Amino acid sequence: MMDRTWSVEIAGKKHLVEVDYGRNNSQTGKLLVDGNELQSWKNSQHLDVPPEITFQVEGKPAVLRAKGFFKPRIDFFFEGQLIEASLSQN
Repeated sequence: MMDRTWSVEIAGKKHLVEVDYGRNNSQTGKLLVDGNELQSWKNSQHLDVPPEITFQVEGKPAVLRAKGFFKPRIDFFFEGQLIEASLSQN
């Protein structure tokens, strides 16, 4: 199960953006878009995610920005707009 998920729609097609912080046995965090892994990172000290991850969804700019220290929070920006996380997530 992913720690955070978001959904964006481009030209009538929904795209799923997911983040696994890496609080698992392998201590490897991941960024997935539509189920495809775009980036992974080692999370040896449970620091959750890199401060900023830039990537694209269907060729359009997207950014994940980590905030908080003791209680992690990550914001997702798509084409410069803040996108709200799914309600069932942290």
